[in-house]
Amino acid sequence: MTNSTSSLPHSERGGVAKVFRVSVLVLGLILGVIAAIFGLASLFPGLGPLSTVAARFAPTVAPIAALAGLIVLLVGIVAMRRGHRRTGAVTTGLGGIGAVANIAVVTVLVGAITSAGGSVNLFTATFGLSAMDAASPDRQEVYDKTSAGDDLSLSIYEPKNVDGSTPTIMAVHGGGWIAGEPDAVSSELRTLADHGYLVVAVEYELATKDNATWQSAPSQVACAASWIQDHADTLGADMDRLAFWGESSGGNLVANTAGAAADGTAESSCGGNVPVPAAVVADYPAFDVTGLYENAPAGPGAGTGSRIFATSYTGGTPEEFSKRYAAVNSAAHLNAAAPPTLVMTAMRDDVIIPADQFAWVDAARDRGVDVETVQIPLANHAYSQKAKNSIGSQGHLSIAEAYLSEQLR
Repeated sequence: MTNSTSSLPHSERGGVAKVFRVSVLVLGLILGVIAAIFGLASLFPGLGPLSTVAARFAPTVAPIAALAGLIVLLVGIVAMRRGHRRTGAVTTGLGGIGAVANIAVVTVLVGAITSAGGSVNLFTATFGLSAMDAASPDRQEVYDKTSAGDDLSLSIYEPKNVDGSTPTIMAVHGGGWIAGEPDAVSSELRTLADHGYLVVAVEYELATKDNATWQSAPSQVACAASWIQDHADTLGADMDRLAFWGESSGGNLVANTAGAAADGTAESSCGGNVPVPAAVVADYPAFDVTGLYENAPAGPGAGTGSRIFATSYTGGTPEEFSKRYAAVNSAAHLNAAAPPTLVMTAMRDDVIIPADQFAWVDAARDRGVDVETVQIPLANHAYSQKAKNSIGSQGHLSIAEAYLSEQLR
């Protein structure tokens, strides 16, 4: 059978090739514009919504954008050699800007992560991205009931080929107290289990317009910790090497539970003693619920969402329920006996402003709490949750594991 392209007259084959080259060049221009804008917006915060969006995705997309910039650069060079001097030069320039800007983003992110004790495999961060919720727990157990009588479950991720009790992480998800579920980042929880941790991810009652959970959710998280302690032998949990880990609103819940447990004031919805963890990890935590409402960024985006989180959780505004806000702010649970804590802050966070997180750090240190901080530059809220194996995902996991290996040894 004769190839249809080769059977065309020479002039027609030349026309097809020309259309192909022009199409590649146009595609290169488009990708070059995207890579250049993304890289520049990631580096410079003053570009409005572009910078906000770029900061949210830079720890995931920057390596791919850098590679795209390099490819566009090559396309532009080839185009100039084939006579498309003006268009080729523009394409080359855009590709060069995209490549350089995004390589700079990658360099800044990886530098911050490695200086904090973490590590990043750039090949995996470029070609090995996968879904955050692709894994499944080994089993689930009901540990309590909601206020409406529905089951609350724990998702359990077990380490393999481990003899005896193992270091244990109680993981509490974020979502502004109104969304989220224990297995949303199951791929990361599985990685932690593969690294030798018993991971117990907690489901808690979510707030709704008609159900403020400022009392029930913390007491359920405390109950989950008590359940782990009561079932430690069956689970293989080493209660001397217990850590709490929470992201965003989950960071608030684990910090408050740990502080109250250390002070002997933790209230569990199922009774029993609430164990004091040996360490706490808090990713971009909502320590200051009052600040979440009052210091929310201006505009219709994250600022509105931040206020919805705060008012749904507490039932209203700080003016309406000042005592509720005081009770759920993490500073209220600080005491000298609180466990060592690692706080990881996204420095471009437009949901929970970094200043509110650092204020809690200062207050904790003033009370004698051992607190370590890690600043993730160029990153927005939930930077670690866009894809497994991203720079953000690898970074926060490796930093936290390095920290826990010291605290739980």
